Amino acid sequence: MKNARETAVQALLRQSTENAYSNLVIDALATKNRLDARDAAFAAALFYGTLERRLTIDHILKQYSARPLTALSPQVRETLRAGVCQLVWMDGVDDYAAVNESVNLVKALGQAKASSFVNGVLRSFLRDGKRIPPVDGGRAEQLAVEYSCPAWLVGRWLEAYGEPACLRLLSQSIGRPPLYLRANTLMVSPERLAEILTGEGVPCTVETEPDGCIAVEGRVPIERLESFRSGLFHVQDRASQLCAAALDPQPGERVLDACAAPGGKSFTAAERMRDEGELVARDLHPKRAALVRQGAQRLGIECIRASAGDAGIYDPALGSFDRVLCDVPCSGFGVIRRRPEIKYKSWESVRNLPEIQYKILQTSSHYLKTGGSLVYSTCTLLPEENEQTVARFLEGNPEFTLESQRTCTGEAADTDGFFISVLKKR
Repeated sequence: MKNARETAVQALLRQSTENAYSNLVIDALATKNRLDARDAAFAAALFYGTLERRLTIDHILKQYSARPLTALSPQVRETLRAGVCQLVWMDGVDDYAAVNESVNLVKALGQAKASSFVNGVLRSFLRDGKRIPPVDGGRAEQLAVEYSCPAWLVGRWLEAYGEPACLRLLSQSIGRPPLYLRANTLMVSPERLAEILTGEGVPCTVETEPDGCIAVEGRVPIERLESFRSGLFHVQDRASQLCAAALDPQPGERVLDACAAPGGKSFTAAERMRDEGELVARDLHPKRAALVRQGAQRLGIECIRASAGDAGIYDPALGSFDRVLCDVPCSGFGVIRRRPEIKYKSWESVRNLPEIQYKILQTSSHYLKTGGSLVYSTCTLLPEENEQTVARFLEGNPEFTLESQRTCTGEAADTDGFFISVLKKR
């Protein structure tokens, strides 16, 4: 597991400096370092485990390190974090191996002078029975350390949703996320797709809600499947599928997806339209709009017209639409288990998002025909980005009424956290 441990720490170093997508970082390094399937799985488990437990790990290290964590080199700091993760949360790793390999690793990373320091910190923690030090502060601070989530975010969730919902969100933010697929109903029924996937060695179950949703068991090399290459499905979380269902596009209609990339909701909407009518998929970046076109081509969808454009600037050339989807850029706190690095955002880094979201919602509303439906959605769980933005819009746009609204904090099915608001134009 030597190369696996080094790969995990290399990924932690890269993710912290580049702020890249965690899955892209670890997958790229596992391939570059030529890890076999077993070592790649171990590296991924160590990488994600360390990343998602970082606040708790740092709380431990502050107790056992004589030096402030900020004073340590990045290589030493990430090696220590990975070492603690192995000791506490990776049951299959022997304590001796966790300590010894951490010492060897810090040497391999060019920090040989720190090897005795790493050994001393980890062994002191081990001698104390791997005890997590007590937490000073109130309930938010206690939960922050227990679930490795910033206290400011825990406090917001406690205030907005109450402790039971907050505990659900925290517990679901850690661990492997479920994998859902959306059957391409233009080509195959969900039941038939499940049979095909089973034949390809992929255990799966057809879900009752929403229609076309299939739950997959375990980790699956999706892009290697013939069913994927043939366009029989695309990967899409249940929450995103529910969002497309709330939009409820009909065959022959004109539909606008204002913030479309990478295209999952556009694909599902087009399939629900039976590929009849027109779906305009917009994204700010031309390369991301191209991804939507590529995905539509793989799925055999012809009604999608993907192009680049700023959703916050009205473009009269687009014309009017029967339905508009505003799945706006957001803080992403509903999908922490998919990207654990998200939760380490500061309030300052996201506080301006509601203004951007309101601008996109306001602009998108101008495209809607009278009698049409507008769906505002996010994959986050902050009232400022959700309910409050919708309330502000309704106050300034009396021609719109609220048809339905849903906030998912994990109380229903195993799905990402999300917010969906359906608005009607009179």
